[in-house]
Amino acid sequence: MKVCIIYHSESGNTRHVAQHLAAACDARLVEVTDTAGYNRLTRFVTRCKMARGEELTTIEPASIDVSGYDQLLFGSPVWAFKPTPAIHAAIQAVKGCEGMRATAFYTHGGQPGQTPEVLQRWIGERGMKCVGNAGIHQSEIESEKRTKELISILIKDSSPVE
Repeated sequence: MKVCIIYHSESGNTRHVAQHLAAACDARLVEVTDTAGYNRLTRFVTRCKMARGEELTTIEPASIDVSGYDQLLFGSPVWAFKPTPAIHAAIQAVKGCEGMRATAFYTHGGQPGQTPEVLQRWIGERGMKCVGNAGIHQSEIESEKRTKELISILIKDSSPVE
């Protein structure tokens, strides 16, 4: 099964989890970066407000062809109880995803809030079948046991989508 993991990370926690997942299933990693020019002093507040409003931002890469994959994973940190504007833009940027299985993971330091439901909705709106999602608290990022649990939740078999 060919898996592509598309993620956004600021502090490195989501990147760390994505790398562990990729190593476990020999997946392609695509890190999405937010290219909008934010003022250093107001960056956090601006981005959290955008996350709450479920807004998009400009990203690199601007387009991601996933037509050769069997399953997609999307990873995001939680900002203000929602996924980041960059992962929202990444989900919009995927090409060739219609009908694919997709799962999502999110990293958080507090509560995930509406993140699971929002990721599932965004994935569904793009014509993919969301077959699971899972969160990982920052205190569990280094846990091998938790990584194995995430793999069992997020990496599904490649049988046809119903």
